[in-house]
Amino acid sequence: MTTLSASAAALSIDRSATGRWLVPIGAVLVQLILGTVYGYSVFWQPLESELWPGILTTQQAAAVESAGQALPAGAVVVADAAAAARERETRIGYLKYSFAICLLCFAGAMIFAGRIQDVKGPRFTALLGGAILALGFLVAGQMDHLVTFYLCHAVLMGVAVTVALLAFERLSRGVDRNRYPALQFVPLGLITAAVVAGITLSQQYVSNDVHGRLLLLWGTIGVLAGVGIGFAYVCPIAALVKWFPAQKGLMAGIAVAGFGLGAYLFSQPSVIGAVGFIEKHGVRAFFTVHGLVCLIVVTLGALLLRNPPVVSPAATPVRGALAVADATWRDLLRTGRFYVVWLMFFSGAMSGLMVIGILKPFAGNQLLAAAVVAGTPLTDAIRADLLLKGAAAIGMLALFNAAGRIVWGLVSDVLGRVVSMVLMYLFQAATLLVLNTLDTELQLAVGAACVGFNFGGNFALFPSLTADMFGAKNFGANYAWVFTSYGVAGVIGVWVGNEAYQLSGSYFAAFAVAAVLCFLSAGLALTLRRSRVTA
Repeated sequence: MTTLSASAAALSIDRSATGRWLVPIGAVLVQLILGTVYGYSVFWQPLESELWPGILTTQQAAAVESAGQALPAGAVVVADAAAAARERETRIGYLKYSFAICLLCFAGAMIFAGRIQDVKGPRFTALLGGAILALGFLVAGQMDHLVTFYLCHAVLMGVAVTVALLAFERLSRGVDRNRYPALQFVPLGLITAAVVAGITLSQQYVSNDVHGRLLLLWGTIGVLAGVGIGFAYVCPIAALVKWFPAQKGLMAGIAVAGFGLGAYLFSQPSVIGAVGFIEKHGVRAFFTVHGLVCLIVVTLGALLLRNPPVVSPAATPVRGALAVADATWRDLLRTGRFYVVWLMFFSGAMSGLMVIGILKPFAGNQLLAAAVVAGTPLTDAIRADLLLKGAAAIGMLALFNAAGRIVWGLVSDVLGRVVSMVLMYLFQAATLLVLNTLDTELQLAVGAACVGFNFGGNFALFPSLTADMFGAKNFGANYAWVFTSYGVAGVIGVWVGNEAYQLSGSYFAAFAVAAVLCFLSAGLALTLRRSRVTA
């Protein structure tokens, strides 16, 4: 087992109770920042206003012109308020793919991060992840400067030529270049072609217009942030599973509770939260400040992470635990139970991520629809107020997301992983089936709390289940493969949510599909129980 001890003094600190309990503190700090990804929906409306021109109905446009005023530059004129709402939702749909891309890169990066973590330890890997995450937001904060786009274009071309050179070296390995001297000049040719192509493409395509900014957001708060979260996320969980083998569920829950709590703080309307800060200073300023906060807090948390000197087996087997073997990730992929666990995580993650990705506009639309039914005149001020109240549901989901991670982790240590999963999935399915009927602030808050509570349980139960089934030695790499289901679920969940709304004008169809998947997962959990091998 690789340790991070640099001296006998450091090792003695690791062995002490104080050193042991510094690890959960570091874990919560790291996860607190990573969890802000669940608050991404607060970006969509400010970014829609930032990137695209305003939308006016024909009636509004006529009123402006009759007053002798010119229409705002680039304003889009549509038939009525319903058409304006559809146009805004289409724009926001493009922005939502930043969230989907982030989740996909999050899960994909964990495959590499898990293996690095198992070799280099949690501290190095978490520090690297924090730096990449911060870079993504810092670059996104500079999207009003054209130079940002040229620099990003140059980096992309540099990556492309590096990949091309590596591919050439691999393909030409073993070939005598003295016999074929032209091969010696191929790298120079590739570099020259990349430079010419890069300059040509930049003159035609590089700009900070709406399309360029959208691509920049996909690449920064999408790709870079996702990779950074993926590298940092696995480290606290892996460290705690090794430090507390007899309380894997509870400690994994505590570690990832910070993830849910981070989203709660992120969504607060005060100036310290994303919503309040964006309203006062703008979304671009927020990206810059958030990038700096990510760098500082993740670094502080990562410095407290370390592996124990020895990974010990649990002193008391968890009730309902599956057989423990220190499987490698290759062994994992050959095991049928891995694919059952993967499908279970996929459905649980998809149902929760679908709600998280659309919660703010969904809650706002529900409140607007209820106001229309009640006959309330929807002035611009009332509309804005109702949409802002919809954001409060994000805070409730995030807060109970954090609580659910701890509670379900503790419950699983007592009742067993399988029983806990069945209960959790049934609860989530019932919640999803009634979600579309909620149309008051209190009802939406309760619905969001239930979704968050159950969704959070996934991130306490699946790490501990993975350690139970496949051991703690290679936990980082093994859980990374299980976690790929989360990335796939994020992309599909956002797509299903968007398509359901576009086709039906309602999210009910998407919620119903997610509920069916939760029922399916409860059944799959029971198959694991039947295949249990006594530890």
